[in-house]
Amino acid sequence: MPEPIAPYHERLPDLERELMERGSLGVLLVDASPLATIEDEYGTPAYEEVRQGLFKTLEEARGKDYRQGDILCLDRPRGLRFLFLLDRKRRRTVPLTVADLRTARGRLVSSLVPKLSRAAFPYIKSAPALDVGHGLAVHNPLLHTDRVIERALHEALLQAAHLRHAEELLTLERLQDILLRERVRTDYQAIFRMQEGTIMGFEALSRGPRGSGLEAADALFGAATANNLVVELDRLCRKRALLSSARIPSNAKIFVNTLPATMRDPQFRDKALIEFLEKAQVAPDRIVIEITEHLVIENYAIFRDTMDYFTALGMSFAVDDVGEGYSGLESIAKLKPSYLKIDKVLVRDVNISPVNRSMVKALIHLGHGIGAQVLAEGIQNEEEAQVLRALGVDFGQGYHLARPDPGPEPP
Repeated sequence: MPEPIAPYHERLPDLERELMERGSLGVLLVDASPLATIEDEYGTPAYEEVRQGLFKTLEEARGKDYRQGDILCLDRPRGLRFLFLLDRKRRRTVPLTVADLRTARGRLVSSLVPKLSRAAFPYIKSAPALDVGHGLAVHNPLLHTDRVIERALHEALLQAAHLRHAEELLTLERLQDILLRERVRTDYQAIFRMQEGTIMGFEALSRGPRGSGLEAADALFGAATANNLVVELDRLCRKRALLSSARIPSNAKIFVNTLPATMRDPQFRDKALIEFLEKAQVAPDRIVIEITEHLVIENYAIFRDTMDYFTALGMSFAVDDVGEGYSGLESIAKLKPSYLKIDKVLVRDVNISPVNRSMVKALIHLGHGIGAQVLAEGIQNEEEAQVLRALGVDFGQGYHLARPDPGPEPP
């Protein structure tokens, strides 16, 4: 059965004619080959489903994200590299330039590529990075058209890799600037007592500078992880969260997300910690150290041996994202944290999902059984809130209750 988009080998007569008439062909390449991992993990039917989604997206984008007259091909049969052999300019006697190729590439990157990335959902939940490069096929009467196109394809692949590497270096420079100048912004999201409707605390949410491309937490911490700077970023975020806490009521708890390295950070222990808290004017009993479920499980021995030090100072512990997908509830129970934060995946639609409701009920029972108070994250509507109150959740957090309060832009 023929595919909606043919390999360029099947279009060689058309391409040869265009090359002879125009002298060159501009080539854009969108490399979606990383999506091939879907076949390895989920099988051929899932892979073909994603490919058909890509074909549909490309057809819908014709005349919008790329020109109607562009020739769209695959690099090979059943391939995942898409070639756009660009139509002539509107003044058909004016030759295409490298600047034109860059402009066309920018249009694909900003408009088409995000749409193509979404076709991988739900098999790949975070948008995969699809490289885009450009090349120029120059007519050579001594070479077969196939060879000329292959050269342009190779050039486009090299260009895509070069541009990706340049973007990665630029991201690293932006991140380093944020770290060196301490340009992290802290937003605070209120946490409410579910029965009384009053505020008990705030979660500190770290964001990058606006307009930096690293404003969102996922982008900021994703860049730090990719560049092995996540511990440095975590230390800065913790520092800024506590120093900025004068914005919130002095009797409110401060939930601060933390990595396992915090337990061994010399600046978060002993005299250095006491001096810092005095400077930030934060009493230790207001601080809740918040660690995700999977990090607790992976680093259980560290937490077991060091929690006593921080709790002796008056600090509390919260386990975040409980129920996200890990199964170390026994480890969590043995640690006896002060708070369990139920992941928003279970909170979502708890009012209509018997499975989610049963799991939330079980986690509430577990939390109360080990002496922990239970907090539900990501509450989106009153229906969810009502069910959570009825089930006995102690605290709640989410856009329905309060959106994060944006902090001032760092200098």
